[in-house]
Amino acid sequence: MRATELHPRQAVVAPSTSRDPAPRNVGILSATTAMIVVALYTWYPVLPVVLQRRGADRFEVSAIYTLMGFASSALQIYGGRLADRHGRKPVLAVPTFVAAALYGVAFLSTSWPVLAAALVILNLTSAIQSPSFVAITAESVRAERRAQAFSTFQFASSFATLLGPALGAALLPSVDVKWLIALTAIASLGAACLRLLALREVHVGEVPRQRMPIKEAFSGRMRHLTLASTAFLLVASLTVNGPFIALYAHNSGGLPTAQVNLLYAVAWLPAVMLSFWLGRRISALGSSRALAVGVAGHLAVLGVWLALRGFVPMALPLMASFLFYQLAVIAFGTLRIETVAPEKAGAALGVIGTVSGLAAALGPVVAGAVAGVLGPLAAFGLAGVAGVWTILSLRNLRRA
Repeated sequence: MRATELHPRQAVVAPSTSRDPAPRNVGILSATTAMIVVALYTWYPVLPVVLQRRGADRFEVSAIYTLMGFASSALQIYGGRLADRHGRKPVLAVPTFVAAALYGVAFLSTSWPVLAAALVILNLTSAIQSPSFVAITAESVRAERRAQAFSTFQFASSFATLLGPALGAALLPSVDVKWLIALTAIASLGAACLRLLALREVHVGEVPRQRMPIKEAFSGRMRHLTLASTAFLLVASLTVNGPFIALYAHNSGGLPTAQVNLLYAVAWLPAVMLSFWLGRRISALGSSRALAVGVAGHLAVLGVWLALRGFVPMALPLMASFLFYQLAVIAFGTLRIETVAPEKAGAALGVIGTVSGLAAALGPVVAGAVAGVLGPLAAFGLAGVAGVWTILSLRNLRRA
């Protein structure tokens, strides 16, 4: 289909009006995501330890996280095109049904390769959904309320990330991990049904459906957004979303598995409580500056955390670090939707997500290999380099 032709299912960013076009979408997405994340995070923070106990060594664990990172990005470009062609709702609902089945496979697995394979494929389904999450959240509210919409979503997911590890810490001493994986499969099935039945597709007018070639991600202002996205996702893959905080707390910090889970729960508490306040700060600072502040604060406090030992001394700075990270994540969602052209939002988000995500996915395996030579601090040193890269790219984006 040529760019000049109209597509009847095209969903575009809603213009500013007196009313939000579909505010309930934000609540539904937030609630269904929280359902899945609560169940998932009863066991996901200790996944590196689970893989080690099933026979995977340190490098293999890092390689698995790299494969999951590749998978979570590889199909974003395809997911963005599907979202622009068929609408956001089916692209959000159908892969969630597939995810429920894959968690069932993970429940039945007895070896680390099968578990790892199921998780990698799960991340492929997540990649297909990713552009639609950002697009429908922005499209469902007025332009001036986008930061608050993203902060609502982050509040729900962060609260789930707090509650899940707390439940896991209580359950893991007496419940096998596989039953927590089964709980995740059930939660995913329920979330899929709710998304299919309750989400509303937002159609505001009709505009030409446009594709975005990959080369556009490296030209003009988009180049700086792609570089900033790559660097920030690399920071995330080496810290909060990677295995290294959990492994460091367990192997170097001496915390048992249950306490590692509880550490994550406590660390997310301020981020959850202050999510809406962070959304207002982003509106005041601007998304680009807020992202830079979040990255700098997250990594600076994490550097202090590395020098501490014991549950309480390690928990306190990690709370501050995760608070800054929450600021960065909310700002990141707002920045992307503000920068891309509304008539090809899904395609643009998909291209940038694929390019930046695939590059950032190399972080864990590189850090795992370097850690074998330089020790467990190597991953955090690489995260610091990625943080500087993020801030410089954001400065260039503001100037472009």
